[in-house]
Amino acid sequence: MEKPLGIIAGGGEAPKRLIAQCLRMNKPFHVLALEGQTDKDIIDIADDLPISWLPLGAAAAAIALGKEKGVTDVVLLGRVRRPSLAELKPDWLMVQKLARIGFGVLGDDGLLKAIAKEFEMEGFHIVAVQDVFADVLFPEGQLGKHAANETAQTDIKRGIEIARTLGALDVGQAVVVQQGIVLGIEAIEGTDALIGRAGVLKREGAAPVLVKLKKPQQDMRLDLPAIGISTVREARAAGFCGIAAQAGGCLLIDREEAIKAADAAGMFIIGLKL
Repeated sequence: MEKPLGIIAGGGEAPKRLIAQCLRMNKPFHVLALEGQTDKDIIDIADDLPISWLPLGAAAAAIALGKEKGVTDVVLLGRVRRPSLAELKPDWLMVQKLARIGFGVLGDDGLLKAIAKEFEMEGFHIVAVQDVFADVLFPEGQLGKHAANETAQTDIKRGIEIARTLGALDVGQAVVVQQGIVLGIEAIEGTDALIGRAGVLKREGAAPVLVKLKKPQQDMRLDLPAIGISTVREARAAGFCGIAAQAGGCLLIDREEAIKAADAAGMFIIGLKL
C-alpha cells in the first residue's frame, strides 16, 4: 500500500488546497495541525479528515504520530507565525532540538531549515509540495486577460529590488509599491495584513502593485511564498491593480479560480522570470 503523505499544516489556504487535491486523487495522507497556527476551519474540508492537533512544541508526540501513521514523506506547508519561547511550550525533545538549533539566533528561514534537518534526522523525508503536485508552481508571463501598464511595470521593477533585499535579510517575501513609493513590506504579519495596511496608505492615481518573491537563500521545500484566490480578493478590496510573483519560486493556489477572480476585478497576474 502507498504510504500516507504527512502534511504539517500552517495557516492559510495552501495546506487546505493540498488536502483537497489529495482527496481528489485518493492519495493517502495524515494532517498534523498546529494549535494556534492552523486555521480551525481546516476540519470542514471533509468528514472524518485524518488529522491530529498538537502544540507547536510537541516534538516527541509529532514524531511518534508520524511513525504510528506510517509516514515517511512530509510536506511543510502554510504560514507559521514564529512564536516566542513562552508560546512554544516545548517538550523535552523540543528543548533538546532547540538547544542544538540555536532558537534565539536564527531567522525564520534558518529556523525552518534547521527544523527540517531535525525531522530528517528522525527518519522522515522532507519533500516539496511541487514535487507532489507539479502544477502548483507559478508559471511565467501574463496569466489573465489584463496586462500591466507602464507605471505598473516600473513599480514591479522597484518591488523586485526591495523584495530581494528583504529576502536576503530573512525579513519577508512581499512588498507593495505605488508610483515608485513603497507602501509596505511584509514582516511577521503576513501578506494579507500587508495588503490591508498598504490599502489604507494608497494614494490617488495609478493603483498599487503587490510583488512577491522567494528569498534568495530559500530552501525550495520550505515556506515558498503563495498566491491564491484569497490574495486576489484582498488585493481587489484594497484597490490594487495587480499581482506579480516569481515564476518557479512561488506557489499559485487555485490557479483557475485566482485568474478568473483577477480578470473579473480588472487586475493583472504576472509570473516573473528572474
